[in-house]
Amino acid sequence: MKGKTTALVLALSLALLLPLSACGGGLSADDAQLYVQGVLDENYLGKADPDFLKLIDSTEEETEEVYAGSMETEAQFFLDSFVESELSQEEQDRLLEELSAMYRQIYAHSKYTVESASEVDDTTFGVKVTVEPIDIFHQVADELNNGAADELNSRYPDQMTDEEYMAYEVEWVELFMDLTYEKLPQLDYLEPQTLLVQVALGDDDYWTIPDEDFWAVDALVIDYNLG
Repeated sequence: MKGKTTALVLALSLALLLPLSACGGGLSADDAQLYVQGVLDENYLGKADPDFLKLIDSTEEETEEVYAGSMETEAQFFLDSFVESELSQEEQDRLLEELSAMYRQIYAHSKYTVESASEVDDTTFGVKVTVEPIDIFHQVADELNNGAADELNSRYPDQMTDEEYMAYEVEWVELFMDLTYEKLPQLDYLEPQTLLVQVALGDDDYWTIPDEDFWAVDALVIDYNLG
């Protein structure tokens, strides 16, 4: 997704390490479909079907931990992408908290369908997933391109000190969040895209979604391709 850093991959990989034990008769296509649905629901919606929790031997409390971690990781990605200054810990924590809250509201509109699953071989299932990408950041980018940042830019000189540049970047993040909340009621979706997600049996006898397959879905849920 969007060029996530290694640190972010490691952080979100915790959400994928909720594997199904291969013991007790293996996995069915219905289990694989339930698993993919459950992983997406807990990461993007913060909810989990009781059958999913039973399948992975987890709890609602652990689902909330996964969800909170997913939102915090997305917030960190945003800061890493758009803020170059070295913020104070207090300022960074504040922005991460506010960005996490923003992402919770965006991801609440996630639209995906886990359509079907089929056995590829003894160690792999293919699960068909269709995603309608959220377009909210396209709308925000349009506002910025049409002058929404003009007033902010006018208050800072072309050549800034480090302190001025840090203050500018913080204000820019706050402006971006304000515009996102403003656009939420008009949130829409791009054309649906369908992909095949694997559920694969590893050498440790656990079933998981390979990281690259998870990231392929993740890259679609919110569209960041604004170029």
